[in-house]
Amino acid sequence: MTSLRNVAAPYWAEFIGTLVLTVVGLGITAQNLTSSMAGKTAALSSSLGWGLGVTLGIWTSEHVSGGHINPAVTIARALFNNLSWAKAVCYIGAQTLGAFVGSFIVWVNFASSLSSIKHKDPGMHPAAHAFITSNDTWYGLVNEITATFIFVLAIYAVTDNTSNAKPIAPLAVGLALTGASLGVSSPLNVAVNPARDFGPRVFAAFAYGLDVFADHKFYFWVPVVGPIVGGALGAFVYEWLVKRDAEYHHNLEEGA
Repeated sequence: MTSLRNVAAPYWAEFIGTLVLTVVGLGITAQNLTSSMAGKTAALSSSLGWGLGVTLGIWTSEHVSGGHINPAVTIARALFNNLSWAKAVCYIGAQTLGAFVGSFIVWVNFASSLSSIKHKDPGMHPAAHAFITSNDTWYGLVNEITATFIFVLAIYAVTDNTSNAKPIAPLAVGLALTGASLGVSSPLNVAVNPARDFGPRVFAAFAYGLDVFADHKFYFWVPVVGPIVGGALGAFVYEWLVKRDAEYHHNLEEGA
């Protein structure tokens, strides 16, 4: 008889993995926001930090849940790899809740530094930038779709059963995020993960007010929709264009 603990384990894994990702990534974002030393290195340190956060989050959860820690990946798996939609919805809920709790941990750790940021002008409190992404709407949407397309395409390539990189998949996926964010924008402006933005944005709404949803002409929908579209495109390209060709050549090499 399957125990409740075994049934819940994949969802706990997604919750914890996304929490780890968020604590590492947002922690570095908060450091950059509150440090006078960040300057021109902010994009690089954030990209590296979020990549490391992805690696640690996947290592934490991969053997239990598959290490999605990203609704864009989960939806792609549901669309192209027979993950049930019921399980996908539960994964997404766990990921978003993990990101929310991770945001609280970061807020506690940086409470003193964040409280020193003064709110002088009307609108969103500037300390909220430690938790959310923001950009011009259409430029941001293109960034999100492009970066997530590259990121999910790399995930599918690295985790394919025929890939030589599969043993180091968590590290390779983290490097993929770093490369995608540096090539397109930076984690200061691009999320590549709906849970990474929406969970912290909900927390920021509690901490700093509902202006976090109205910021940049109600930008909040962009880091949700953009990654989902980009992830689906990345999965489609790999499954229908790259993978079949790779399987054909792999079978030739095996003498099939």
